[in-house]
Amino acid sequence: MKRMCLARLALVGLLAGLGGCASLGPSHYYQLDGGNARTPASSERGLAVWIENLQLADYLQRDVLLERQPDGSLKTTRDHWAGPLDANVRQLLQRQLAGRLNSGRVVVGEQPAGFDPQYRVELVVTRLDAGDQAPAALDASWQLRDGQGRLLDTEVVHLQARHAGDRAAQVRAQSELLQQLSARLATDLTKVAQRGRRDSEVARKEPKKLVEEAQARPTLPAVVPIRTGAEVYRF
Repeated sequence: MKRMCLARLALVGLLAGLGGCASLGPSHYYQLDGGNARTPASSERGLAVWIENLQLADYLQRDVLLERQPDGSLKTTRDHWAGPLDANVRQLLQRQLAGRLNSGRVVVGEQPAGFDPQYRVELVVTRLDAGDQAPAALDASWQLRDGQGRLLDTEVVHLQARHAGDRAAQVRAQSELLQQLSARLATDLTKVAQRGRRDSEVARKEPKKLVEEAQARPTLPAVVPIRTGAEVYRF
């Protein structure tokens, strides 16, 4: 009799546990959407860009999705990223930058052997999240250097995107923000590259211009002393 009661209690406990698990709902896995980026015309042409350092905030170094609350705090959810988030972000950035720059020479991460970048980027993402009552938000900054490491430009960005509120919509909005970040970075790279070409053209033309200006400058006639034939006597 006692054994039967214990068995019934165990069964009730098991059913209660299963009911509790069912009420929580299943876990879902999400990936960032890389968008409709065009394929570069050539794998050997275009700006040579190396994102040598991509750093994500500490709270993004996990597989579980966090949801921003109205009070600003972050809440753990039952959902997860489908793979390391930093790898997902690297893939998105590489695809977007390559398409926007029309360059097959965009590298994110480890530098391949023989790859000589024209521009190097250090990118830091300090915020990337959303909530059912909070818009998706992204905070990031970057430093843009030339191939020799000389600093050319810096920028800090804050982006937001509204969404429908469900978890899938939150992830889509975060993907859109990363695509916007890629567009901003591509614009900065293009601007710096154009400025560099102008400076190189000026430097190339400067010696020739100086010679032309010297040749065009009017020359003064030589000063010839005039002899009057007068003599000066001193006593």
